[in-house]
Amino acid sequence: MPTIPGIENINFAGLIVQIMYWLKVFVYAVIVGVVFVIAYIYMTYTIKVTEFRMYGSGQDGVFSVAKRKTNRVKWGKHKTSWKPLLPLFNKKEIEPMDAEFIYPGNQVYAFVLNGDWIPGRINIGKSEGKIRAELNPVPYYVRNWQSLQHKKNAIEFAAKDWWTENKTIVIALLCGVACLAACCATIYFTYKYAGAGRTDVQALTTAIKGFGNIPGTPPM
Repeated sequence: MPTIPGIENINFAGLIVQIMYWLKVFVYAVIVGVVFVIAYIYMTYTIKVTEFRMYGSGQDGVFSVAKRKTNRVKWGKHKTSWKPLLPLFNKKEIEPMDAEFIYPGNQVYAFVLNGDWIPGRINIGKSEGKIRAELNPVPYYVRNWQSLQHKKNAIEFAAKDWWTENKTIVIALLCGVACLAACCATIYFTYKYAGAGRTDVQALTTAIKGFGNIPGTPPM
């Protein structure tokens, strides 16, 4: 079996060690980069939210509250809505709350009902000779935001036309027709000029075979 000259002098053990070293450096660099990216994204969500999820029919005005959760939000692209961090990769839009509901440290208390956020307001009063504080929801925000979302959805639905809904199918059909036309044209020109092509090739072959032959005159 032929061998490559000089291959026996290569230190494969040292080469593997070098490859493993640089692979480890690359993996560490990727991990550090991912950590920095996650930290940067996390820091862009500057408003801290304490969520109280409410459950119940609401017919009698009584709800049950689930375990408290924390979340973070940031302003959307057009500064018209908030975007929550959790759940990850969500596309949800939250109605921005008034400044009176944003407490020191960018802290917000929100009640969550059927996916809608209701701002919480801290009420401080005096009863039984003691100062007491309670956190109450402000329910009218839900109706306002739902109305705005319904109008937005209606506008987006009305903006769709026939071309927007069917352009993919139309483009696919046009591509199919173009491919079929090119195939038919290829077959047509192949059969049309195939005979003449064969004749020219046969004449050229005959000429090559007779090249160098000197015609002679038979004896009398």
